Amino acid sequence: MSAPPAALHNRLITIYQIMAVVVLWNSAYKGARVLNTLYALELGATPLHIGLLLAAYGVFPLLMAVSAGRIADRYGSRIPVIFGMVVCTMGAVLPWFAPSLPLLFAAALVTGFGFILGQVALQSLVGSLGEGEARTRNFNNYALIVAMADFVGPVVAGFSIDHLGHVPAYLVMGAFGVTSVVMILVLARRIPLRRRPAPTPAGQSMLDLFRDADMRRVLIASAVVMTGIDLFQLYMPLYGHEVGLSASAIGMVLGAAAAATFVSRALLPTLAAHYGQETTLLYSLFLTAAMFILIPLFSSGLVLGLICFVLGLGMGLGQPLTVMLCYQYSPKGRSGESLGLRIAINNSMHVAVPALFGAVGSAFGLAPVFWVSAGVIAAGNWYARKRPG
Repeated sequence: MSAPPAALHNRLITIYQIMAVVVLWNSAYKGARVLNTLYALELGATPLHIGLLLAAYGVFPLLMAVSAGRIADRYGSRIPVIFGMVVCTMGAVLPWFAPSLPLLFAAALVTGFGFILGQVALQSLVGSLGEGEARTRNFNNYALIVAMADFVGPVVAGFSIDHLGHVPAYLVMGAFGVTSVVMILVLARRIPLRRRPAPTPAGQSMLDLFRDADMRRVLIASAVVMTGIDLFQLYMPLYGHEVGLSASAIGMVLGAAAAATFVSRALLPTLAAHYGQETTLLYSLFLTAAMFILIPLFSSGLVLGLICFVLGLGMGLGQPLTVMLCYQYSPKGRSGESLGLRIAINNSMHVAVPALFGAVGSAFGLAPVFWVSAGVIAAGNWYARKRPG
């Protein structure tokens, strides 16, 4: 006799169990990115090297995001989540084995490969746990825990560097990753192994998603959001190092932005209900652009922390809103593919833009990097706004 629906539902993984895993996994990933950046600087890397290092994180997400989404749509989230977390953890600790600048690039490639497999599957899994307001609440809870990891990872990385050194700090990041892997293995049976996808009409392709006007606006806005986030996370440590901040101070400045992200995401349901999701997204990104302009004008850790806190208030809303809108506008049975396309487009910019910005930083200094970033965010955000009528 088959189990009743209620019993089956009780055996499914919950959003809170997902959050417990994600806070550890994302802390390892975000902390390792900051650690790699600061260690690269210690090894003599230039701004161009840092730009290329950021681009390396995006290579596999660019090439595999859509395929990862299709895998999640067709086979469920269990296998890609587990495999992605294991590979990502391996990438996070890789530099410990043979510390060198080339290995940092290899670690970035491996980490990016694992992260894209796990991230797309997790987002698709979160979207499948509820409908309507429940889905919005689940996505927001997921975004809140990612914001917490954005705080924990860089702060722990910064203090680990100052108190243990760069190389031993990789073991601290690895401990976070290994713990997340153990937890997801314990919960594996609660993740659906296979889902039955809705039939896909003949001739339907990935380009059909981008041809839809609403989906296209969301994808452009998402690319703007993630470009700003990655440029901030990679170039803020570089700027902090340039103005003489310690690794702990840099970690705290990044942590201030992450703390603000947590605050803004806690307020997201209220803001979205009052102003609408797309209007909230529009103004939050204009606030982000304004803070990017201010960063190069100051060198005090306290002032930079305050600026980055305000920046985090705006930037923190972008990612969950674009994920929600992307899931909302995706065709039936293609949510994973739509989320994968979103990430692929994001990473096409992440591969090209950091190298360009790194060249700008090497030639003209870091201030133009932040100012051009502000212009890109503002211009892209304005183009992606919803037109009346």
